Amino acid sequence: MMPEQQFAAIAQKLADLTDLPETGFALRAYLKAAADRDIVDVMNEIEVLARMVAEHAPEKREL
Repeated sequence: MMPEQQFAAIAQKLADLTDLPETGFALRAYLKAAADRDIVDVMNEIEVLARMVAEHAPEKREL
């Protein structure tokens, strides 16, 4: 299990991502909503999204 400090660090990184000018509207809305949710649920969702992106990355399509 991940220590509480690690969760806090991840939550801060997500909050920082929210404030970046290159963060799109939809992602910004998701991240703002995620701030009020259980961090474990948010991390699980991000993991699923990251896996989907990795599976459909342009580099994989060229193989």
